[in-house]
Amino acid sequence: MNLQKILGQQHIKEKMHNSIVKSNFPQSKILVDKDGYGGLNLAVEIAKDLLGIGVTFNGDVLDHPDLYFSYPTFVDKQTSQDLVDSWLDLIKKNIFIDFNDWKNTSTNNQGKIRKAEIDIIFSKAHLKSFSGGAKVFILWNMQKIDVYGQNKLLKLLEEPPENTYFLLITGSLDHLLPTIISRCQISNLNPINFEDQKKYLKDLKEEIDYDLIIKSSMGSISRSIKYLNIDAELISHEKNFVDCLRFAFLAKKNKKAILDLTKWVEMITSKSNSREFQGEFLSYCSYMIREAMLISYKSKNLTSFVSGSNFKIEKLSPFIHSKNLIQIVDLIEDSHYSIARNVNAKIVFKNFAIKLTKLINTAED
Repeated sequence: MNLQKILGQQHIKEKMHNSIVKSNFPQSKILVDKDGYGGLNLAVEIAKDLLGIGVTFNGDVLDHPDLYFSYPTFVDKQTSQDLVDSWLDLIKKNIFIDFNDWKNTSTNNQGKIRKAEIDIIFSKAHLKSFSGGAKVFILWNMQKIDVYGQNKLLKLLEEPPENTYFLLITGSLDHLLPTIISRCQISNLNPINFEDQKKYLKDLKEEIDYDLIIKSSMGSISRSIKYLNIDAELISHEKNFVDCLRFAFLAKKNKKAILDLTKWVEMITSKSNSREFQGEFLSYCSYMIREAMLISYKSKNLTSFVSGSNFKIEKLSPFIHSKNLIQIVDLIEDSHYSIARNVNAKIVFKNFAIKLTKLINTAED
């Protein structure tokens, strides 16, 4: 395992490496990667150690015959085997992909890992390895597996073949069966810190505004890589968030601010702003509300926010309190859910702006 190639994750990567060296690495492991924190990259580096890359095999680990990938596909009866060339081409160019990168290779956006896929994994897991050593299965976007596939996978995790390892990458444990979770060792990935991101991005592209990109990424290296080739104005979620807040505060007493808020809705839902962008903006709202809440509840030491425009998060924190916190969080999550399911964006953000105006002006007493 090349620890230098794993961005961040100091809290787990050395322990994992040592457990492989001591031959006590678990056969079933879940990597919880909530938002592009490098789960696939970490899994591949783990696979290098388990497969003896550089010792028994000197090629690219991605071409190792005993490394198997499973990922969402987009057509009924389609399995990972049908898309393996596209998959390998994509991750060899960028190991920090997210689901949007993968689904953009298809005209159908609703990817799933179906039971037929797990049947293939079940069969391959019980075959003898090509190299005579370990076999490694990396299941990416585990939350996309339907319940039938999960039940089939459970049987495999309960009695895994000898020297066979399963690395399950998921954005959330909420969609996994409790019985699967109980069979696996779980590691939660952390957001990638500023310095690690900057060092990696500098090798990809020079003379860019690293500060703006990284501060807008919310710790997601996947998001930062996408931002490398996007106009700076479009990734300034902080500016959009601050503008929305300002208009929301003013709208209580100033009718003109209501017009400004309407214009803001038009901007955020314009054709130049994709649903992916809108979803990322709402994720950024969640992040900012969390940061303000931590300060409001006297836990500033737990915050990570660094402004790219001299915005003081302390000015927002008094307005995030017990009387509106849950409602604001629910509003953001409901809006995110609607955007992800192609509800009319103007309706979603108009509702978001109106309700946020009411909630942010709610007094604590």
